[in-house]
Amino acid sequence: MQEESRKNQGRRVKILFLGQCLNYGYEGVDKSATFVSVAISNLAARFPHLRLQLDRKHLYHPRGLKAILKHRLMLSPPDIAVISVSGIFTAKHTRVNSIYEMAPEVMDTVRSFVQRIEARRNKTAPYVNPEISLDRFSTLHPPLPLEEYERIVREGVELCQARDCRVVLVGPGRFNEDSVEKYTIPEPGLWSSVNDMVLRLSKAMKVSAVDTVGLLSGYSGEVFLPQNIRWSTFGHQVVAREVESVLASQIISIAPAHSLGLSARR
Repeated sequence: MQEESRKNQGRRVKILFLGQCLNYGYEGVDKSATFVSVAISNLAARFPHLRLQLDRKHLYHPRGLKAILKHRLMLSPPDIAVISVSGIFTAKHTRVNSIYEMAPEVMDTVRSFVQRIEARRNKTAPYVNPEISLDRFSTLHPPLPLEEYERIVREGVELCQARDCRVVLVGPGRFNEDSVEKYTIPEPGLWSSVNDMVLRLSKAMKVSAVDTVGLLSGYSGEVFLPQNIRWSTFGHQVVAREVESVLASQIISIAPAHSLGLSARR
């Protein structure tokens, strides 16, 4: 047992998060306060013997999921892939850069580069959004039918499972009825339908899932930013606790707690 503990000392566990703004932060929620950052920070304290490596990739549209997963699994394979499944793609048109659909890593690199420039630029200078500057290459996608969305997510999970990468699906959370945003399909129930799809895939494909509708339904509007579907800092904390718990179980399966000299703290 001591030999196993020494073997796992400093072992790296790489976790890839695929998603949209909820993964990266936005006005009102700093990147360090997102459910991703909070969960990983807590896991690092929970498993001090491990080296947790966080990899975030922006998923502009579900159609790019398979391409970006293929790239990551080939060049920098994660041990666990956390896929955020958003309800918004089923409710509105989405403008997506064609370059991203063909080679998502290229646009992701451009986005990261512009963000670094933005952090250093003169604050009086105009901000140049990389997606807007390449707008002539963009395609406007209609709302994604739920059946197609399910197929896309299923193919992504199958791809991960074929490469021995564990998967955690994160549902979209409940809809904020106070949101002022307009949608092509103004149906708040779509968020619950997408969440049900996530839970159905989780059961059928034997992967973990976070029931965000169930989690957030126990709270009122404090889990959202005012008149917005985006989660507040508190909302992120609620989801982070569940994501941490699910990921902890996956990590223990990869590197058993007894061999790490740790207890599975809850």
